[in-house]
Amino acid sequence: MYPPNRGSGNVNHRHSGANQHAEDTLEGQNEGMMGHLQGKIANLKNITIAIGDEVREQNRALDMMQGSMGNTDNILGATLGRMQVMYKSHGSMSIVYLSVFVVMTFLAVYGLSKWARGV
Repeated sequence: MYPPNRGSGNVNHRHSGANQHAEDTLEGQNEGMMGHLQGKIANLKNITIAIGDEVREQNRALDMMQGSMGNTDNILGATLGRMQVMYKSHGSMSIVYLSVFVVMTFLAVYGLSKWARGV
């Protein structure tokens, strides 16, 4: 009925060449994008490592602070224990004398600092 298409072999060959070129172009774009992504992944890895190092350093600092605070807590507890013993053995007047001494010392230091700045 219809005559055979004699140029059909050439048309398919031209399409396959165009398809190959499109595939090569896409492959090249994909490789470029993969390289870009690999660069971003490397940056993220470096940032993650830096964050991990910072976290470890902060944990060491916190551990040292916790130890120092524990020592301070022990010292304050011992001081309060001694003050309770002093209060129980000498009565409430010892606390009054101690408070007056602290206030007078503060006022003396304050007055000396004002006098030193005025000279």
